[in-house]
Amino acid sequence: MKHSWRKPVRLLLCLTIISALLSGCMYPDERRAENQVPSAFYLEATQKAVEQFQKDTAVLPIVTKPLDTPIFEKYEIDFLKMRPKYLPDAPGNSFEKGGIYKYVLIDVETKPQVRLLNLSAVSIVADVQSAVNRYRNFYNKLPVKEDLGNGYYRIDHEELGVKTWQVPSTLGNTLLPLVMNAQGEVGIDYAADIATVLRDTKATVPKNTDPRYVFARESMFVPAKSFPYEMVNGEPRLLKL
Repeated sequence: MKHSWRKPVRLLLCLTIISALLSGCMYPDERRAENQVPSAFYLEATQKAVEQFQKDTAVLPIVTKPLDTPIFEKYEIDFLKMRPKYLPDAPGNSFEKGGIYKYVLIDVETKPQVRLLNLSAVSIVADVQSAVNRYRNFYNKLPVKEDLGNGYYRIDHEELGVKTWQVPSTLGNTLLPLVMNAQGEVGIDYAADIATVLRDTKATVPKNTDPRYVFARESMFVPAKSFPYEMVNGEPRLLKL
């Protein structure tokens, strides 16, 4: 009994460290490095918290959004509903803590899984969309540089008077191009990332299934601001409109 105090002290210390990691309070700088990178630790901690929340309440801790919200952006996690019982704070790399990621759920009707949505990529798409909209309103046409087939086009950045836009790959080592459909909607072409994840994980895409869903299950990310895909000869291709 001489050292009986050590166990509760160790427990308190562990809880303090976890709380600091989740909240990002170990560093005073709001734009600290961990806010800008994905983290398996944060993802796993949030996954466990969501599962326990659903078990206790029979609902998911999500933000209510309009019905027409794109599927990969629709089920955003509401950390306020889980604090402090299920999580001491929002993850340090989350938007809520000054990070560049929104935490969202996929497969909510079957087995909800936590994934990351990269807000920096979403912001770039929004900027390009605004430029395309201004161009179309002024010239009454779209800034098309190349017809990619299936109703998609490469954007003519010179016509818009800006440098070529690209967004960081979800895999972190390349850049992904932006494309535009016939309605002038701008999105990210995830074909390269989808192909890489399918190849690395050896995951199969069921017939008539959009490979984006398999990609989201096999990676840490959702393909935000994307268009539908199909598999053609084992490779992902933008689905014909």
